[in-house]
Amino acid sequence: MKAVLLWWNSLQRREQQLVSMLGVVGGIGLFYALIWAPLHQTRESQQLAATTASEQLVWLKGKLPQLAAAPATGAGGSLNDKVSQTSRQFQINVSRMQPKDEQLDLMLEDVAFEQLLRWLQLLQGEHGVQLVQLEVTDTDVPGVVRVRRLVLE
Repeated sequence: MKAVLLWWNSLQRREQQLVSMLGVVGGIGLFYALIWAPLHQTRESQQLAATTASEQLVWLKGKLPQLAAAPATGAGGSLNDKVSQTSRQFQINVSRMQPKDEQLDLMLEDVAFEQLLRWLQLLQGEHGVQLVQLEVTDTDVPGVVRVRRLVLE
């Protein structure tokens, strides 16, 4: 500390004023760089995050009626999985399964009509699967149908 005082006293009055001004400007610069700018930047990023969150909230509130009107999906899994699992449960043999976009095009082997209806009711009621198209023809066996085309989504 003595060395600094000796150095300060060895400076002329004008040099002391110049060093003092440089110290003040340097102090202001350090204050800005180390305190003010980071606080200001943090505040702006938090305001941006709050604005984004409020915009998302407005968007979600706008989508709420659509979500409420959508059919409840089952316990997860793809449409292929739901159809495969439930068809085995109902002992329905799927001879062709072809995915198309968000739909599934099926062809079934001969099946009892009532069993087919119960299976479709389960898919729709518990798994949220919608029947898009159904083409059936009768067979020689009463109560048994041949499903030529079944489209689900």
